[in-house]
Amino acid sequence: MADIREMRYFLLGDGGRNPFPEIKGWSEVLDVRKINRKEYQELPSSFQLKMHTRIDHILPDILLSPFLLLSERAMDVVSFYDPEIPWCFVVLFDDSGKECASYFCPILEEEDCVVVESNQEGETVRLDRRRMKGLPLFQIQVKDRKKTVIRMDLAESLLMRHAIGLELKVTV
Repeated sequence: MADIREMRYFLLGDGGRNPFPEIKGWSEVLDVRKINRKEYQELPSSFQLKMHTRIDHILPDILLSPFLLLSERAMDVVSFYDPEIPWCFVVLFDDSGKECASYFCPILEEEDCVVVESNQEGETVRLDRRRMKGLPLFQIQVKDRKKTVIRMDLAESLLMRHAIGLELKVTV
């Protein structure tokens, strides 16, 4: 494996105004605080969620809100890079009941490698490479929000397979 300090990492983004489905009522079905490596076994191995779709919606390979969901195609790629990731199976149903989609929720490790630096332009979030484990996909805590970080080789593999919904934001 290459030296962690030499690897490139990106924050996953959702592209903003894409016509992705909006997941509704998830807080009644799932305690998202348990989507972590310590408590995930308390979650059901599969669950159903409602989604609101618009007329021009897209079912992407990667959904970030309200938590990370991957299509089967994206899950297969991620599993190749990290076969140890546990998964929950999720079925999304639209409001009308006419459309459904299968997704997988990865139970990612959270790495404590965030350094927030203040400067004249505000705050910059930086990854401390010395505290990183070299995982291809993991979460970080930035203030009160969790963000997903992806290693460049995994991101490239998803892009080569034309993954929909993959937006990469440069990290420092």
